[in-house]
Amino acid sequence: MSNETSMDLNPSLGRRGLFRLGGLTAATVVVAAACSDVSHQLGNVGDASGTTPVLADPVINDGVLLRTMAGVETSIATAYQHMLDSGALAAASTALPNLGNQSELVTRFQAHHTAAAKAYNKLVTAEGAEPWTCGNTRMDDTYLTPIFDRIEKKTDATSTTKEIPVSDDTTRDYINLVHTLESLSAESAQSMVPLLNKPEYRAGAMTIGATSARQAALIALKINPGGYAPEAAIPVVVETTTTAAATTTTAAPADGAEPPQTEIPLPLALPGDFGLLSPITYIGGHGDENGVRLKINFETPSLNMYAYPYLEACKA
Repeated sequence: MSNETSMDLNPSLGRRGLFRLGGLTAATVVVAAACSDVSHQLGNVGDASGTTPVLADPVINDGVLLRTMAGVETSIATAYQHMLDSGALAAASTALPNLGNQSELVTRFQAHHTAAAKAYNKLVTAEGAEPWTCGNTRMDDTYLTPIFDRIEKKTDATSTTKEIPVSDDTTRDYINLVHTLESLSAESAQSMVPLLNKPEYRAGAMTIGATSARQAALIALKINPGGYAPEAAIPVVVETTTTAAATTTTAAPADGAEPPQTEIPLPLALPGDFGLLSPITYIGGHGDENGVRLKINFETPSLNMYAYPYLEACKA
């Protein structure tokens, strides 16, 4: 079989005819271009202005750090109000049957964080910066809102995942969040000490952080009575109601049974000369179809949480 390709050319069209056709075509193109107002410049994709956006200078100074801390403390106080309004802190907990009503204690904690935000903003004003009077936007959007949504709202099923119900123990999840936020306040204040330049600013952060650290220890003991760990090796303690499930986390659940839920470790009150700066892991909400609960690591403020000068100060 031949691979040659035949071309059916007009037999009356010889070599001179091809040249004449080519010349006519070229002349026609020239005339068309001369008579047309169409631009042949390549078009732009996206922004046709031709300018490159310039990001604002991310200045980090004492004013920025103090504004950031004011926002963090306000976010904590607002989160506590949300918990108090829900009534869950006064309700019974299946996982923590001896917890009791913690509404009054959390109200006292809230007052501390409200006062802490005002104290930070007073230092902001002394520094000549504009006070930050609402919550830290990233903390609210990335940490607190997803936690509240997972606890209070069911997650609708999709084409690939099953529905996730509301929390199986809202009181447990809220009181554990209180411990997480108290620890975050203490760690964040401690992280500011080497960053702030003026002694009075460092002293202010240390005073707030020390109170938050004591409150974190207190709520840890409310959740886990007797959980005061010596400075020796610290054992891992888990909720007694989930211990049985913990032994079967690798086993497949029986037909129709709910899979074992992620364990939620009980907090401990740790004595020490200095606090920790490590991430604080929060686990809560109802597990998904595999029993996996929401897990979020809270960390001390860093670049993407700072209240930079180019951010407009929020209004209370």
